[in-house]
Amino acid sequence: MSDNIPFELQTEIIRRIPDTKSLIQFRSVSKAWKSVIDSKEFVKAHTLRHHQAHNRHHLLIRTKDCEGCEDCTGDIPISKHCDHCNYTPVEYYSIVDDESFPHQKVSVFVPDLVEEFSDNSVTIVTSHGLFCFYEYGMDSAVIWNPCIRKTVAIPVPDKSGRYYTTTIGFGVCPQNLEPKLVKITYVDDLSRLQDVNASTQVEVFTLCSGGTWRSRLSGNLPHISIDFGDSQAVVDGFAYWDAVDRIHVDDRTKNPNLIMSFDLTTEEFSKVNLPDSLALNHKARLSLCNLRESLAVLDCKINSLYDPENYHVWIMSGHGCTRSFDKMYSINAPGASIYTTLGFRKSGAPIIEVDNDKEDYYRHERALAIYEPESKNITNIGVYGLCRSFYVHSYMETLLLHGR
Repeated sequence: MSDNIPFELQTEIIRRIPDTKSLIQFRSVSKAWKSVIDSKEFVKAHTLRHHQAHNRHHLLIRTKDCEGCEDCTGDIPISKHCDHCNYTPVEYYSIVDDESFPHQKVSVFVPDLVEEFSDNSVTIVTSHGLFCFYEYGMDSAVIWNPCIRKTVAIPVPDKSGRYYTTTIGFGVCPQNLEPKLVKITYVDDLSRLQDVNASTQVEVFTLCSGGTWRSRLSGNLPHISIDFGDSQAVVDGFAYWDAVDRIHVDDRTKNPNLIMSFDLTTEEFSKVNLPDSLALNHKARLSLCNLRESLAVLDCKINSLYDPENYHVWIMSGHGCTRSFDKMYSINAPGASIYTTLGFRKSGAPIIEVDNDKEDYYRHERALAIYEPESKNITNIGVYGLCRSFYVHSYMETLLLHGR
């Protein structure tokens, strides 16, 4: 860039560039540009500017496949009979979520720290273009920015002991854009617990805190009766979990479903009550998603272990005590086998797991597809994998973690 242009103006021009990959390359233009782009102030300003502008969305897709060993032949799907394929490779793809969808699909480079999380039980949460991976029993969580190929491992000491379970929540604090983890250690079996002084324990970790877990800013704790689920979502500065309030340990039919929220700024917990049709429906499995910066609750009616499931999509509106839920639509396509709903496109269309109708069915049991609520049409997007091995998360590229 011409030396005749004031450096302050050059900085402003750089800040307006939305493409993060280009910014990383522009660091080689000069020492001055590198110094600007590497600064925490620039990363924060750039993230706020382009996140608020709702920059181009992407979908990160994770799936498992089978390499097809010699014992994987026959008429039975491999994932149901082959003992030789216990290790199946995990694949990651990124798809640009715009009018070109799904043709701009690329394989994503996966660092070793992320590849360690290969089990289907892994919890993956995304916020501001960052992904957090955690699996119960492992001694660390990993934060990953796939855009700039940056990972940070966070030690997760597990001091839960007998009858306790530890879960990890994740989100980016909207006030200072610091990635934040919350560790919740709660009683998983109230009926067998003898300690009358037992309680739920909570600690918080931020990258700027010097690498240690600390007590929270707020003193309130989730009640000991709260059982946290596996589904998480981050929306508008809050982390959410599906949960159950085990008010009556011996009569589970009276244990209402609910949502627990965690304010990523004030670090306060609160309960979000669900409509009775969700709260008291114990035959349903609830899962949470970020749907265009609103919290969506997927109400899944399970017929049996292998039968297709019917989904209803609810959307939350309001904040604090004024939160309420409205049913948007049901996912119902007569004659189609919809096995699970995994997330949403930027347009709001659900991304679903369906039967693979291709010739290589026994290697790829399932396929990803888009469901259109109005027309009920289902469109295969050309991503295949094993049964219930998919994760789909919408994200926008960001510079967060750069320079750490």
